[in-house]
Amino acid sequence: MASYDVILFDADDTLLDFAKSEAVSLEVTLTEFGYTEPFESYHDRFKEINRGVWREYEHGLLSSDEIRVKRFDLLMNEFGRKATPDEISEFYVGRLQSAGFMMPGARDLLTDLYGTIPLGLVTNGIGVVQRSRLAKTGLTDFFDAIVISEEVGIQKPDPQVFRLALETLGAASDDRVIMIGDGLASDIKGAIAAGIDSCWVNVRGSKPSEDIHPTFEVDRLPDVRSILGM
Repeated sequence: MASYDVILFDADDTLLDFAKSEAVSLEVTLTEFGYTEPFESYHDRFKEINRGVWREYEHGLLSSDEIRVKRFDLLMNEFGRKATPDEISEFYVGRLQSAGFMMPGARDLLTDLYGTIPLGLVTNGIGVVQRSRLAKTGLTDFFDAIVISEEVGIQKPDPQVFRLALETLGAASDDRVIMIGDGLASDIKGAIAAGIDSCWVNVRGSKPSEDIHPTFEVDRLPDVRSILGM
């Protein structure tokens, strides 16, 4: 831990397995509302739509409330309407709150870090969903600060959301801070804008960006140990 005084983490697909949470919650939701085609056909399209609306959110083009509804409105434009987008969205968000799964190695890493260095969580997401999933997995108590975009009205990659986390943690400077996350366009781009180091956890094997350059890159969460001097 000699290299850093503060560590910031992303939540989804860094510590929490959002892909699994999404798949489980979506299947239950679609079954509840009578969508009977093979689930994969819905899920693949929903993932594309969801990524698109969250990119719009990161660029300040949609609010979190609009995301909740728009993704199902777009999905039902293709697969038919068996309820209103609001009804399906409300059910899905309720299921998502209880779908808490962790990425491999997340708990062990946080357990080893806890009490040795201030830890912060900076996540784009719906407040009630993120806090419920963190509580369900038992991760809440590891963090000295939890900053959720919907609750503070700022989303990654805006550097202000990182600075808010550092203010909450009482960080004296940005010099010895690192952000660990899977999102190039949100976590890494935002960290660079905030003037802090970054570690890209490239769990999907994505191609590097020509414009966004993390300080470090690993392909699995446990490998950040070497970067942190553990």
